[in-house]
Amino acid sequence: MPPYAIGLDFGTESARLVLIDTSNGSELLVCDQSYRHGVIDQALPNGRRLPAEWALQHPADYLAATETLLRAAAEAVDATQIIGSGIGFTASTGLPGRADGTPLCMVAEFAGEPHAYVKLWKHHAAAAEAAVITASGGRFLEHTGGDTSPEWLHAKALETMNHAPHVFAAAERFLEAGDWLVWQLCGREVRSACQAGFKAHYRGGYPAAADLDAIASGFGALNSRLAEPQAVGTCAGGLMAAWAERSGVPAGTPVGVAVIDAHAAVPGLGVTGAGVLAIAMGTSTCHILLAEHEQLKPGIAGVVYEGVYPGLYAYETGQAAAGDMLAWWVRLLAGEPNESMHYDELEAAAAQLAPGGRGILALDWWNGARTPLMDPLLSGVLVGLRVETQPAEIYRALLEAIAFGNRQVIELLEAATGPIREVRVGGGLSRSTLLMQILADVCGREILVSPTPHASARGAAIYGALAAGIGSVADVCARMAPHDLTRYAPTTAHTALYHRRYALYRELQRHFGEGGSDLLYRLRSGT
Repeated sequence: MPPYAIGLDFGTESARLVLIDTSNGSELLVCDQSYRHGVIDQALPNGRRLPAEWALQHPADYLAATETLLRAAAEAVDATQIIGSGIGFTASTGLPGRADGTPLCMVAEFAGEPHAYVKLWKHHAAAAEAAVITASGGRFLEHTGGDTSPEWLHAKALETMNHAPHVFAAAERFLEAGDWLVWQLCGREVRSACQAGFKAHYRGGYPAAADLDAIASGFGALNSRLAEPQAVGTCAGGLMAAWAERSGVPAGTPVGVAVIDAHAAVPGLGVTGAGVLAIAMGTSTCHILLAEHEQLKPGIAGVVYEGVYPGLYAYETGQAAAGDMLAWWVRLLAGEPNESMHYDELEAAAAQLAPGGRGILALDWWNGARTPLMDPLLSGVLVGLRVETQPAEIYRALLEAIAFGNRQVIELLEAATGPIREVRVGGGLSRSTLLMQILADVCGREILVSPTPHASARGAAIYGALAAGIGSVADVCARMAPHDLTRYAPTTAHTALYHRRYALYRELQRHFGEGGSDLLYRLRSGT
């Protein structure tokens, strides 16, 4: 009987599990568990209303999902043959807690305090704090294009200190939710080098306390709440007996150091070396490119040595809205109950339209702009609308905006690292055959798509297998990564048309995001 590895992928709305046969990579089980509280962006569980730009979660949802999913895996196979598990998690998803790992929001006195909850990656209310950190010009910003992000740990922690100093003082640990979950499973705090490097400015050390105090008096105390990171692909510890009883997975089963969910897609897509771009397309998009050298460029969100694999630099870029942007349009048209039906209808109708539709163009900034502008205060733009415009035309324009953003990412990365010889895509949006073809046409290159949308969960399982010590990265990926990728070749005529349309996308981007007009900022501020 072959050994099995579990991959857990904690996304924005739900967690999913894949159970992988480590001998051949076959998926024996795929299951999903929604979070009971979902994304808390309107009101806390006690009814307290939240301002705009907030996105919180409840850590109890992670535990409930983990128990349900692990039990499903233990019941699907001979549980004694489960050799390891790995965890991919959205980041930076920051959790303030006590020294024993108790989340502050689960302490009675803080249950009604928004800053005591988990701040999800797309919590953008810390934009002012991010701007202050960026304006400091600290040397720790050199590896992130001179910027920080409201999505990252330091901006969120500074927001807590500024607006809820009692929470900041009570938070003996500031954790990534993925690292916190590893702690719950193994009984010891193990911080991920991937999450620390990409989301907390760690480069052999965190930003100096003196530099943080120069940004805001007392902010340097954050460093005492951050643990030293451990390399990904290593074992964080064994599953505790209490969790074995809850789940049916044997006590002592190795649990891998947590990895950012999109970064777990790198092994999940079978990428093991330099020059192959891995794209995780879901609520947002994240692009990870491995390289043998470091070349810092503005607009690249981060370059972290051994952030994904030993011996290689990992470059990260992305779009803050992709699936979120499509879901916005579907919600406006249909409401929640009929989402899947209307996705199918819109996809089919949009596929009948010619490339470029009827002159509609979008800027993909529904959650602000990530690569290359790193500006959370920008907002989405739709131009070219007419009274006869149909819903599917807007839907196609949004798909094309996702592809244009991806082309710009590829151009930026190639300027830093040299030619990208292959592009591989996984994640929920990879199931859209229309989007994948548009992406190939816009980029003018072949796109290889995973046969399963669960590339991040599969990658987490690979990290779980590595934690169990069953082989090297190359060996484990050779057995467990997918091999039958679908190839989308560009259509020459469509590529020529999209080349012209991309120029218009860039023109629109320069106007609204690069100094042509401050209209979007004034609209946002109400002036």
